[in-house]
Amino acid sequence: MEAIISEKATRILNLLEQIDAVNDMINLHKDDEFMKDQYVYRKEEFVKELVTQLREYRIGKADLVA
Repeated sequence: MEAIISEKATRILNLLEQIDAVNDMINLHKDDEFMKDQYVYRKEEFVKELVTQLREYRIGKADLVA
């Protein structure tokens, strides 16, 4: 049986959910610079991977600018 959603799309969805969760943690720790910086770093890493994954769909930065 063929998957309803591809593995590539699943990874992108997972990254978006991770970014959403990290955004919540950044907001939760807004008064604690050390913790906030840790989550900001994680978000940056997730975004980098997201950009890499989007390249597989031939989506570049210019395509993302509205």
